[in-house]
Amino acid sequence: MGLDLARKIRFIHTSDVHLDTSFAGSGLPSKIGHRKREAIRGTFRRILDDAKRESVDFILIAGDLFEHDRITPDTTAFLIQQFDNLRPIRVFIAPGNHDPYLAGSPYCEESWPENVHIFREEKFRAVELRDLGVRITGFGFNRTHLAEHHFRWLDSLPADAVNIVVSHGSDLGRVPEGKSKHGPLTIDEIAGKNIHYCALGHYHQLRPLENPIDATQVWYCGIPEGRGWRETGPCSYLLGEVEKGEVRIQAIECGQYPFETLVIECDGFSTREQIIDAILQHRGSKVTPRVILRVRLTGTLDPRVDLSTAEMEERLADAVLHVQWEDRTLPALDFEALAQERTLCGNFVRALNARLAGASAQEREVLERARLYGVQALLGREVRPR
Repeated sequence: MGLDLARKIRFIHTSDVHLDTSFAGSGLPSKIGHRKREAIRGTFRRILDDAKRESVDFILIAGDLFEHDRITPDTTAFLIQQFDNLRPIRVFIAPGNHDPYLAGSPYCEESWPENVHIFREEKFRAVELRDLGVRITGFGFNRTHLAEHHFRWLDSLPADAVNIVVSHGSDLGRVPEGKSKHGPLTIDEIAGKNIHYCALGHYHQLRPLENPIDATQVWYCGIPEGRGWRETGPCSYLLGEVEKGEVRIQAIECGQYPFETLVIECDGFSTREQIIDAILQHRGSKVTPRVILRVRLTGTLDPRVDLSTAEMEERLADAVLHVQWEDRTLPALDFEALAQERTLCGNFVRALNARLAGASAQEREVLERARLYGVQALLGREVRPR
């Protein structure tokens, strides 16, 4: 793949923007959900601004640009205006499972600027950019679920140009936990077909596919703006260059309000101030004014500690954008000492300890909580389910 091009080719690869995402079931306050929706739009606008500043030749959008069943006329108008402002930069869109090319979609109902090309068929179709010596080959979903291995339908491409392929799809070699499989694919269905770069969408984590077969670079660009705690940390798009047939890829961070999870081990804590102090030790990393933070409390905690989250949230108001609590602590109780007592509580603990001795890992979790709640009740303490 050593083509001698007249000049360097530059492009941006993004996907999974999910404009008009709903945060109704996220547990976030409505004002934070609204801010995140606006941030998704703002981050996408920033990517397009970067495209102009970096003087790229084209943008590849590998599916899920918006939510098909939620996109508003205002968002459609926003996209048309933004793409029109990009001229002469060309935009290539390969619809995915959240924004398939089907009846009622803005893709087929609206008039798009001349610099926008939407791959409308569940077939690989090529667009020749003869002025650049580049061929863009793309595939568009026409439905919300594609079960077929569609890359098997892609023939080897002519070696007379730089070949770039764009599509939504699921790499079966490494499926993220809980992620649905749409357009399944494997590296051997992509490699060996004279492809220089393959731009994929669907998985929200930035990563390349390992390719032991040839020099084809295959990348997921990651999600540009996180939408939940499965998408923690920096978000990104990819800036690519092709020079003399060689491809170089650089990840550009772009998210505005990242989701982060912070685990706080509470063993030995006797006040909620210690919890706050432990959180604030992470200032500058996971604790910043733009972070939507989930704090997971673990370990054992003195049962007298008042976990009034409203007070703790007030203490953290200037440190993070929003904090959500996940309490997995267990009250610090000395079960060995209780088992020595000749009391009803002691009898109860000894009985549960006997059952715990032969329990499986799954049974232990249930029995340990039963022992905890029973002791709390027998000692006249508040029973706090965890």
